[in-house]
Amino acid sequence: MAEVAVINRASLSQQIRDTLLERIVSGSLKPGDRLIELKIADEMQTSQAPVREALRELEAIGLIETQRNRGARVRVIDEAELAEIYSVRAELEALAGEIVARDAPQTANSLEKILDRMRKAATRADEKKFAMLNSEFHSTIVEASKNSTLREMWESLSVRSRTRLNMSRTAADLQLLAESHQAIIDAIASGEPSQARDISWRHVRDNAPSGSAQ
Repeated sequence: MAEVAVINRASLSQQIRDTLLERIVSGSLKPGDRLIELKIADEMQTSQAPVREALRELEAIGLIETQRNRGARVRVIDEAELAEIYSVRAELEALAGEIVARDAPQTANSLEKILDRMRKAATRADEKKFAMLNSEFHSTIVEASKNSTLREMWESLSVRSRTRLNMSRTAADLQLLAESHQAIIDAIASGEPSQARDISWRHVRDNAPSGSAQ
């Protein structure tokens, strides 16, 4: 029973995090707006514990900041900051693509199924769903690499949340973005490590914020 309670609380904190993320992305929460734990807990009809966890996660990825005696506030997200993260992500995913093309090219089958769902989300212009599937696509490759250090570093970048934020700023064409993943699948399926590395790297860099260095 205790384990179920922990799982439920973790799930609840993720729901709160996603709700606040959407509000920040949509602009209903603006830079400088205060985030009061008790008020959010009342709105979400929960205790303050999962709210506190959600705020910590948002702070970890740089969407909010906490100041002593002033609480949490939405912060301004610097384009250069996002660009740096995409640069690191490109290197990690290039390595993952190389490993998977060499050791687990059958992963392409799972990626095709995810891409089909991405195309459907793109047709519906569902950015939230698309960002979730985009993260699932790339995490599938990272997981298939079976490199725990790579996986931990990649997960620390909070790809799903930052992809959602970047999409909201760039007015991305979801159909084109979905189709750009096909080249990664083809490279992995072909079993060509160097090709998969290059295409994976370029995919991330091509979809990085405009402030990213080339």
